Amino acid sequence: MIAPAVGATALGFLAIAAAASEVRGLFGSGISPVALLVLGLLVASYVRGLQRPRMIGERAGPVQHGLFAAGILALALSFDAPLAPLGERLFALHQVQHLALRMIGPMLIVLAYPGPVMRAGFPRLWRRWLRGPRPALAGSAAFVARLPVAWVLLVAALYVWQVPAVHNAVVARPALATFAHLTMTAAGAVFFARVLDRRSPPAGPPQGARVLALVALVLSNILLGSLTTLKERVLYTAYDSAGRLYGLSPLADETIGGYTIWVPSSMVVIAAMLVVFNGWHRSEEQVWQRRLEWTGSNSAALEFPQTAAELRLKVAERNVRTGRTLALSAATMLLLVLATAITVATWG
Repeated sequence: MIAPAVGATALGFLAIAAAASEVRGLFGSGISPVALLVLGLLVASYVRGLQRPRMIGERAGPVQHGLFAAGILALALSFDAPLAPLGERLFALHQVQHLALRMIGPMLIVLAYPGPVMRAGFPRLWRRWLRGPRPALAGSAAFVARLPVAWVLLVAALYVWQVPAVHNAVVARPALATFAHLTMTAAGAVFFARVLDRRSPPAGPPQGARVLALVALVLSNILLGSLTTLKERVLYTAYDSAGRLYGLSPLADETIGGYTIWVPSSMVVIAAMLVVFNGWHRSEEQVWQRRLEWTGSNSAALEFPQTAAELRLKVAERNVRTGRTLALSAATMLLLVLATAITVATWG
């Protein structure tokens, strides 16, 4: 239920951005009223939910509050001053802005698991709608919340807005920049809500699929980051109209920006991977604790293989799944390395 709700919320935020993104042009590049409205609604719902502990259903501790506040702060500083105006003058800082919007902010908020608190803070009409949204919208939200779809949307949210012609248009048009950044944030929220889901399969995605999605995300960062870092010509010329900050040459600016896509973004994904592995370990411990509770039934006896043949039968399916995950990871890495090498050779 959490991931479809996040998907529906993301679709709603994108609708707000599409309807009101032109407003930003009236306020200048230092403030985004649309982003402030969205973040304000999130904070108001969270604070209101904390005042209704009986409706939350679980305890929300200080660590959870701190993660949520840090995520909101990262998004606020990226949508508005200081990163928003600086990001219009320097490609490297624009990539730092993208990193905070697409990964750091959404991941911190999702790690706070604010769903129960925010649902408690929603108006009654919103809560009723989340319990039973219209079938078409519920189906769309559930589709967006699927792990492969969420991964594609997150990667597309980086790659599409990095196309030179599109990126230059974003830098020149504040309204388009607001829409682009909201799509990044929405894609990041949906992806991390799915990959960091506390529920074990079948309610949550398979643990191996989560790891594979994160590995593929790292490789996508490496591919785009290396191409941007190793190229030998300037692609993002929109920053030259007002002059780049700190006296950086255009090529040096774009090289630093490519490195930001390449290394820091990948480090954030690796941190998420550690969280996934920790959750995987905790899930396995819970499963084995349940299995060790002897009930005397035949089904309980099956959990304790007595021979090597029984043990092989018991672990065969799990070993196959693990092997497929590792094989897909290796194949994806090989293909991306080859694609990077060929593209760099072609550009050079």
